[in-house]
Amino acid sequence: MIEGGTVSCEKRRRRRTIYSSYQLCMLEAHFINQQYIVGEPRRELARSLALTEFQVKIWFQNRRIKWRREQRSSMYLNMTSNQNTAMSGQNDQ
Repeated sequence: MIEGGTVSCEKRRRRRTIYSSYQLCMLEAHFINQQYIVGEPRRELARSLALTEFQVKIWFQNRRIKWRREQRSSMYLNMTSNQNTAMSGQNDQ
């Protein structure tokens, strides 16, 4: 965009989508059953929740990232718990 002879490099940022509790509940319910949603099921879900397909797509992408992070964290906690248990068993001997 040119303003007064200078080039403005400002990009217009999208507003953050605020989901209602009902929308979040339905999105989570669908995510539990299926982590990937494409095509007609995504269109139907978006339509039923009064969201755009893009919003549903991005929500699922973000939720998968959160899910993977939780899985890694849980796995790490299990590993450290097992190591602590094994170490305490060695100390008892």
